Amino acid sequence: MMILFALWACSSEPVPEIEPEILPGCGNGIVEPDEQCDDGESNSDSAPDACRSSCRFSECGDGVSDESEECDDGNLVGGDGCTPGCVLESGELDVEPNDSWDSAQVLGSGSVTGSLGAGDVDCFSMSVEECHTVAAELTGECPTPVVLALHAPNGSQVASSGFDEDGCAVLDPVEEPGARFAEEGTWAVCATALVDEEVPAYTLQMLSDESDAFNLPLSDTSDFDGDGLIDDCDGDRDGDGIDNDGDNCPDIPNGPTNISPSVDSSGFIRHWLTVGPFTGEKSTDSCMPTDVERLGVDAEAVPSLGETIDGETWRVFIAGSAHVDFVPDYASVDAPREVYAVTWVFSPEQRALTIGLGPDDGARVWLNGELVQEVSGCQGVVVDKFTEEVTLLEGWNRLLLKVYDQGGGWGTYVRFLDSDGSPVTDLELSLSDSGSWDFDQSDQDGDGIGDICDDD
Repeated sequence: MMILFALWACSSEPVPEIEPEILPGCGNGIVEPDEQCDDGESNSDSAPDACRSSCRFSECGDGVSDESEECDDGNLVGGDGCTPGCVLESGELDVEPNDSWDSAQVLGSGSVTGSLGAGDVDCFSMSVEECHTVAAELTGECPTPVVLALHAPNGSQVASSGFDEDGCAVLDPVEEPGARFAEEGTWAVCATALVDEEVPAYTLQMLSDESDAFNLPLSDTSDFDGDGLIDDCDGDRDGDGIDNDGDNCPDIPNGPTNISPSVDSSGFIRHWLTVGPFTGEKSTDSCMPTDVERLGVDAEAVPSLGETIDGETWRVFIAGSAHVDFVPDYASVDAPREVYAVTWVFSPEQRALTIGLGPDDGARVWLNGELVQEVSGCQGVVVDKFTEEVTLLEGWNRLLLKVYDQGGGWGTYVRFLDSDGSPVTDLELSLSDSGSWDFDQSDQDGDGIGDICDDD
């Protein structure tokens, strides 16, 4: 090489420029196979939007905030201030350790962003007021199934989530009774990946509000006045406009609103005038009620509050549940025994319905003076065990029962059903033949018990 150079130097011709040898590789300024880019010396791992030293395009997760990114912390997990999409996270962030209900992170805003490693559990808590209801959900994209578990203040798990149409966990109090009507205290929601996989990011929202803010299904034992609150959580459980503490008759409407009762949310009739117990007569047909007509002609009787029959007085009887249980009030005499019960049912139109009866033991049922049902068997109460097609007239209908007991339990279920078997829930009730039940807070004997509730 040195000899060649010397020969050219002695020549009169100019020396040609020698092209340097180009070796393949990232950083040579040439985009070669398996490279996305190559800007040569301009490749940079710190400059925004630059071709990286690996000859890859800049991207979210490379630790450099590019023009299209709000942040880039060098990872693709959430809960650290920057989402896997390189967007700044707002609100509260997951703070470890929070792996159990009793070490749950306290939420202030009700919303938190985090991530789950394999086998990780994240728990969050908030204060819940007495009788409020709790809900929780994951929002955004949910590629990995996550389960939310709700824990009461004592740590017991009382509800768990389902999934919405996008596969995100939803803890819905409509579906989960344990999330409804909470006791006062600190409640926790714990998130766990269903298949023990990693969850790069999630956003959890946890909410508690007054229970009537949710469209909750109510059991047939819970909501006397139909206002969406179970009786134990209702400051005015009879719905008459007077708070329970100041109501001289808190279980029977007798306040300024004069609200007539209605069937409960499952159609069961719980409001009756009753008279009894009557004893000394035994059925001649298994457990069929006796043929003794104590009301004159039973079918034609129009009872009234306070009227006396054989030394017993017609009084208000409101069942504490769909099961009209006569034992606590009327089992003071030995079986065989029987009791009468009457109520007036308002239907906005004439309609063909089915009456469902579940007596213990036998029963007779009259509707507007017509005998529509007889049960002679001896059995325990069962919802809709005996059914019969009937016609409710437009307006008020008198429903009279005579229920016989041979011993043991004593009571019945009563409701009306549509042709498809669903309960009829739009029926108003009254304990008077004069129309809507209308009483005030009068207390004539001054004993602190409203007249409508006062047996004395």
